[in-house]
Amino acid sequence: MIEEGRFLMPIQVPIHMVDSRVEMTPVSLFCILQESAAAHCDHFHLSGIELKPYNLFWVLTRMHVQIERMPTWHEKLTIHTWEKPHSFISQPRDFLVFDEKGEIIIRGTSIWAIIDKESKPVKLDDFDRPDRLPLKDDAMTVKAFPRLAGAPLPENPVLHKVQHSDIDLNEHVNNTKYLQWVMDDMGHDFFLHHDVKEVSVHFISQLFPENQYFMGHQQLDETGSVHSVHAADDQREVCRIWMKAE
Repeated sequence: MIEEGRFLMPIQVPIHMVDSRVEMTPVSLFCILQESAAAHCDHFHLSGIELKPYNLFWVLTRMHVQIERMPTWHEKLTIHTWEKPHSFISQPRDFLVFDEKGEIIIRGTSIWAIIDKESKPVKLDDFDRPDRLPLKDDAMTVKAFPRLAGAPLPENPVLHKVQHSDIDLNEHVNNTKYLQWVMDDMGHDFFLHHDVKEVSVHFISQLFPENQYFMGHQQLDETGSVHSVHAADDQREVCRIWMKAE
């Protein structure tokens, strides 16, 4: 549903999206935000499925979320998402997540691009249409996308292989998987005793089926940490994640 330029998507939190504390996981949060963006694009016939026959693909390049509280199992939410004015190749998109009381519990902002099969971005002006009007509304209350160096390379990297379940319709690792890998690397005990308050992700490159990768991390202070995912073949940084937890 479109309301005052925003796409509204209701959702009731299913049990597979929550952890042992019965709260939605950060990975599940990224999934529902991604789903709302896809549904909005589908409304304008610009979904990934409709672009794929033309060898064009939506890719997420940056995402930043600010979390007041995580929703719980069976809670009813409404996600608001909207496109902001785009540049030549970058499409900003914001998100607000409302609870049943109408209170904002999550804010998010993101940057997307459409690329071709050679991973080259295409100009977004070609996809403009009269009923696809951007909004200048800003969802965030903090400056998004902190400028941080990547985590140092580990002395003894542990190699992992990209699995079939990591791959999405674009034939590369889905953006949510990088966050999942980092959280698994941080360990179950950490998330039992900490609440994630902010996550900022920078997608720098891509990984594909059967690629190998390794991770590095650095604790910045009591609440903040930075994590890097590297391709094993050339050690290039593929994804950088900053996380604040209390």
